Amino acid sequence: MFKKVIPILIILFFIGCSIPDEFGIPSWTTQFRLIFLHDTYDAEAIADTVGSFVANGDTLQFLESTEDFQTIGDIEIADTEVKTTDFVLGDFVPPEIAALNGLPVSNLPNYPDITIPFGIIKAFDPFDEYEEIKFMEGFLELTITNNTVFWMGDAEDGNPLVINVLDGSGETLVGNVVFPNIAPEGGIGSQMIDLQTGEPFPNTIQLELTGQGDVTENATAIIDTSAAIQLGIQIIDIQADWVTQAHIPSQEIEIISGYIEADLPQPEIVNEDSFVFNGYSAIIFNIVSPAPALAVFELVSKKSGVEVPLVHNEGEPININISEGLTEFMLTSENYNINEMLQIIPDGFDYEFNTLIGDNTVIDSLNYADSIGVDIEIVADVQICTFEEEGIWIIPLDNGEIEINEEDVADFDETIYDAFKYGKVIFKYWNTSGMELGFDLLVSDDSTNVLEEIFNFENPDTTKVQMFRIPLMEETTDSTYGEYELNITQDKLDFFLADSVYIVPRINISSQGAQPWTGGITIQGDLSIEVFISSELFED
Repeated sequence: MFKKVIPILIILFFIGCSIPDEFGIPSWTTQFRLIFLHDTYDAEAIADTVGSFVANGDTLQFLESTEDFQTIGDIEIADTEVKTTDFVLGDFVPPEIAALNGLPVSNLPNYPDITIPFGIIKAFDPFDEYEEIKFMEGFLELTITNNTVFWMGDAEDGNPLVINVLDGSGETLVGNVVFPNIAPEGGIGSQMIDLQTGEPFPNTIQLELTGQGDVTENATAIIDTSAAIQLGIQIIDIQADWVTQAHIPSQEIEIISGYIEADLPQPEIVNEDSFVFNGYSAIIFNIVSPAPALAVFELVSKKSGVEVPLVHNEGEPININISEGLTEFMLTSENYNINEMLQIIPDGFDYEFNTLIGDNTVIDSLNYADSIGVDIEIVADVQICTFEEEGIWIIPLDNGEIEINEEDVADFDETIYDAFKYGKVIFKYWNTSGMELGFDLLVSDDSTNVLEEIFNFENPDTTKVQMFRIPLMEETTDSTYGEYELNITQDKLDFFLADSVYIVPRINISSQGAQPWTGGITIQGDLSIEVFISSELFED
């Protein structure tokens, strides 16, 4: 990441002036000024110009964030429990039949040609799994066990068994089904009612049985008025548009995935293995969910084919427990390899949420159009530790290309150069960056030459470039500055005889990682040249 925070150093070159020490000596110093680079660079300026950086006070931070969401879709509900109730024979047979309780059916008048009508309504206990539901899919499974001595339905020349499903008030018809004969003395029948009606369905329902039934042909069967028609109901294969006060079992929604682009211009680091990020970093989540959920999170830092996945330092899976409503969750560099992910100076990050919604707790309300929203924020203090004793060298880039500054130096002409006696540069610097910083300036009258020599750190070809080296500058305070003096020989100035020169800075950084990048750096250089007086100089 630190590749992106290289300061564009301001170097002001002044040529000082002094009065000759003795009268009669045909030389004195005069003033001349060359501005090589003119800029100021600090944490706030980086944050203003580079998209992935923010200034937190005077501390520079990497910051990228995104927001994403996924709709819930069809809501799955587990099959309800089976609810049962009994229709006791004595509750609906005529009194003359009830009076024969305990006798064989052959004692019934007109046996075996006897038929009983029935019309019974029974309410069931409410379903606990929901309060109200609108089905995308779902079926009410009805099971009838007939323990009486009468056939249920389709009596000879009579009416079949019809079961109407009513709401809790008994007024609204939800569905109905016609059963074939259900045999007496233990016969069982089962049918399904499709509940995809497009209307809300309550958790309290009633069943209405209507029809006629023939008596059994088993003449020895005993009339038992306490015998019952047992009905069982269960709702199965449920998928809903919406539910209220529902137990939502765990279920997957579509994966939330995407890409976070890192907006970072890339400088050239000569030895990328010579530093490491060791500052505080974190990944912060703000998740809004209509129901409890569990997310398995994956994040991969990517750059030019290099990928570094987010992992726990102890290898634990990255699971996020999400509550109903807002969940705030944070992963930090104390337990995760976030700094390692930033180490590659990523182009961006792939992310993926594989979410299981629901933990079987009661949810007030859930709609298939509801969504889980996720805000992801990656934040890190820009803080590095360099391994090499001399620090690391970094070449600032401009839109991916090595930055070359062209400066007009036409005022430095041949007469001043020929009259040169000696010169020096006195550098004053204010370094509040939190690191030791040094730099080189490579100067040439040909831009190609500076590009050819930019990676030659110790002995650049002096026929192509001149190198002005300022060693590592220690930190200073806002109110104090440091100084460094550099002697200049005449041969180091010959490139300034051109109308313009090309200058490339390269930055030297050394840090123990004690603190993040803060403040910034300002450098002022006064170049003082002593020249001999001559008639040519006076004429000029």
